[in-house]
Amino acid sequence: MSSDDPITFSAREGPAGAQRRHLTLLFCDLSDSTRLGELMEAEDYAELLAQLRGLFEQVVDRHHGEIARIQGDGVLAFFGHPLPAEDDARRALECALELHLAVSRIPVSGEAVALAPLTLHTGIHGGTVLLSGGDMARGRFDLIGNVPNIAARLSSLAERDDILISEETLGPHTRHFHIGEHLETRVKGRTASISIFRVLGKAAPGQGDSAAPRRALCPFVGRQAPLRLLRDHLRKAMAGTLQCVTVQGDPGVGKTRLIDELRRYAAADECLMLKGYCESYFRAEPMQPFAQMLRILAASDDPAVRQLLADHAPLAARGVAGFVQWIDLLSQQRPLLLVVDDWQWADDGSQQLLDGVLALSRPRRILVVLATRERSGHELLASHSGHIELLPLDEAEAADAMAHLLPGCDPFMAAEIRRHAGGVPLYLEELCHSATAGGDVSGATRPGSGAWLQTLIGSRVERLPAQQADLVRTAAVIGNVFPTWLLTRIAGDGVVQPLLDDLAAHDLVYPDEKPGNLRFKHGITREVVYDSVGLHWRRELHRRIVDALESGPPEEGTTQDWNEALAYHCAAGELHEQASRHAEAAGDKALAVSALDRARDQYVAALRSLDTLAPLDRPRQLRWCAIAQRLGMACVFDPLGLTDAVAIFGRHLEIARDTGDASAMAHAEYWMGYVCYAKGLARQSIAHCEAALALAQHHGMDRLAAQVRATLGQALLSSCGYARSRELLDDALDSKRRQSRPGGSVAVGSAYTLACKGYLLGDIGRFDEAQACFEEAFELLGGVVHQVAASVRHWHSVVALWQGRWNDALHSGEEAAEIAGRVKSRQQYAMGRALAGYARWMQARAPDAMRTVREATAWIDARRGGLATSLNHGWLVEGELALGDVEAARRHAARMFARVRQDDRIGEALACRALAQAAAKAHDFQRAQRYLRQAYRSAEARGSAHERAVTQMTEGQIALMREQGALGRSLLAQAGDAFGGMGMRWHLERAERLLRS
Repeated sequence: MSSDDPITFSAREGPAGAQRRHLTLLFCDLSDSTRLGELMEAEDYAELLAQLRGLFEQVVDRHHGEIARIQGDGVLAFFGHPLPAEDDARRALECALELHLAVSRIPVSGEAVALAPLTLHTGIHGGTVLLSGGDMARGRFDLIGNVPNIAARLSSLAERDDILISEETLGPHTRHFHIGEHLETRVKGRTASISIFRVLGKAAPGQGDSAAPRRALCPFVGRQAPLRLLRDHLRKAMAGTLQCVTVQGDPGVGKTRLIDELRRYAAADECLMLKGYCESYFRAEPMQPFAQMLRILAASDDPAVRQLLADHAPLAARGVAGFVQWIDLLSQQRPLLLVVDDWQWADDGSQQLLDGVLALSRPRRILVVLATRERSGHELLASHSGHIELLPLDEAEAADAMAHLLPGCDPFMAAEIRRHAGGVPLYLEELCHSATAGGDVSGATRPGSGAWLQTLIGSRVERLPAQQADLVRTAAVIGNVFPTWLLTRIAGDGVVQPLLDDLAAHDLVYPDEKPGNLRFKHGITREVVYDSVGLHWRRELHRRIVDALESGPPEEGTTQDWNEALAYHCAAGELHEQASRHAEAAGDKALAVSALDRARDQYVAALRSLDTLAPLDRPRQLRWCAIAQRLGMACVFDPLGLTDAVAIFGRHLEIARDTGDASAMAHAEYWMGYVCYAKGLARQSIAHCEAALALAQHHGMDRLAAQVRATLGQALLSSCGYARSRELLDDALDSKRRQSRPGGSVAVGSAYTLACKGYLLGDIGRFDEAQACFEEAFELLGGVVHQVAASVRHWHSVVALWQGRWNDALHSGEEAAEIAGRVKSRQQYAMGRALAGYARWMQARAPDAMRTVREATAWIDARRGGLATSLNHGWLVEGELALGDVEAARRHAARMFARVRQDDRIGEALACRALAQAAAKAHDFQRAQRYLRQAYRSAEARGSAHERAVTQMTEGQIALMREQGALGRSLLAQAGDAFGGMGMRWHLERAERLLRS
């Protein structure tokens, strides 16, 4: 089949006629069957089973289901074949209720009367299944996938006469039934817990479900206030004050619709409107939304725009700076509205470019609008930003929408739709689509996981004519947004255009704003349709897309880099060698413009594609190692962005050793050492760095040796090996100072090394020298917005906390979080928030400050971050004890001591002091002394003068509690002298207050 042949196959079929289907499965067994078999004569038991089978056949058929197999006293039935319907789950549940009632009426005799009435136990679950014809061994149908396993597991969890159904399967049909307790459980085959209902019976019949057969978009209701805010931003921008605003809300809540309304007003103000979107797929190109805007500009019919682009063509080669300058020049000609959709998936390069636009000097007539699903990070934008959060429609607003979508609809039906739509415009639209098609949409509860919505969308596609359905499936394999020529090439000339109007009328696929592009109305629609395409046909389609992309568009002279898309489609089409090449090229492209998250994704994809070609020959092994080295470069500033980094770089080391190549082995040891350092695995990091240093020195790799020494110094620092650490850090500084200039890459590296040295000096109590290091680091950074700028402020905040400078610590922590948010460094963002939270806790003992520390630490722990996290858990031991949550304090103490066993002792003394104080308040002074001794040992291991002094103060305070006045005053006086020498004024004042008490 060539890429020019039209699609004439069923896109759902798999091997041997297997089909991918969204089905609802019912798994039903006779309760106490083993005991019944023991109590009944064989002939009587066989007759009972025959009656059961007859009931299964009759009842399942009556509810329009099909039986996959009957085995012994159990049945596996399914609903949604040959066509899915919105009420599949409802019919499955009604079938189960009828079966339970019918079985309870089967008479039994003899000793089995003790077990009467007979009962069943049933589990129901829905999802995507591979369906094929069965045989004598497998039954009438063979159902493959995880859904049958979950249905069977729910059946096994059910007790006598129980019916359990997953909430995601029942969805909006809940009101038709009496529901018992709501349960959460874990089942094999699902990483997340599953929410289930126990169904007690049918509810009383509801009102009629008629609805006027009218289709429409959800009207613009309930959004007047947000629109006024957007228009205010537009007016300010038109007056010359550059504006940036985020519009945040869950999928389907109406972000795009709100921005479309704004665009009508912007058009009246003669704004030039440019729109782009971000994607979560690794095939997305770096700076994608802005690259899309540039292509729109290039295709503009506006003579002034075309002339400007022609006059300043060299700017195209300048990347971020060039685009920012283009925007600047355009804004001087006419006002600009820049809209980016799905900003939550923006890459590092896009963030840098946005920062450049927002940094333009005023006046500039520019309004930037970012639509995003996530709230985190919006506050990190510049001071001229705004934030609008879209919430679901309230009851009155949803009623207004329903009056437009289904005029004349029965009010009970309308109320039910509003109730289980939860005020989400997308859900309202989908349920009304179902109602106008004659579907059953009545229900009462808001759906859990959205599986019910998948059924709605799937059933809409199934009701399309065959050609339209195949075209939608083909489009879903191409992507969410795609060029028309590509769909035409895949589906066949003359096939696409006649069907597009019909698909747009069905709210599925419609023309994008960018000429020549098509898009799905909702991303969830594309995902559901893509999942319905059979694996083998899907793979074949991906391969045809690869052929079409490599051939290029039909227009002469059209050039575009398709590496991201080709990497995605090659991998999905199992063209692994090609996938690795395209992903590597896409990674290089992303790395070149500092879009590090995109680079990581592409390099990992390239490595995975290479791994499918195992066993790797030597050239491929060396290529694997070269890609892994670049992956390491992309992970330097956000190691938690790659969750399986240790495993990947461990494999890198194995492959490098197999090659016997000295350079490959040295680099692999180095990157493994770096990743272990970033993950808080100090011992492993030191071992790998020592190995890398030995190889680099032996083979004359001077540049690598210098890098390794710096990382080794940092790893030793994290494990309190201060003497050698300082020697290595000083060597690295001497080397880098000779090459650095403010803001340059060498200066940035020097700044981090200086921050490490400042941290070391602060821990041993030399705070003035530490401050000098930080000031030099800030000077070297030169105001650059970079991941290292966040790291430097982290260490500065830690040292300020040690010295008791809470305001400075708070300021540095907040700045670190702000910078980390802008450059999308997850670990640094979380750590910055934790530092700022603890500083606020020390200022006011506010519970919300400790909650910030708790949330940030949980985020880091969930991603297996470990660098210096004993400090986080030390803070939490202190805070939870102060707030009275002893159990939480114990948990954090256990985690802190686990980090201590990894040589991370930075939070040990702090936690032990808090535990000692808690023990003393409980009059357990023996335990308090044990914790104090441990705090002293920790301070001694680090050579930490400030920790020793604070521990002395704590011991003195406890001595006073024990009425050991002379000892207490002596300890407090010693601590006060030490505080005075180190400039720890807050601590000195506290010691003096204790002495006076």
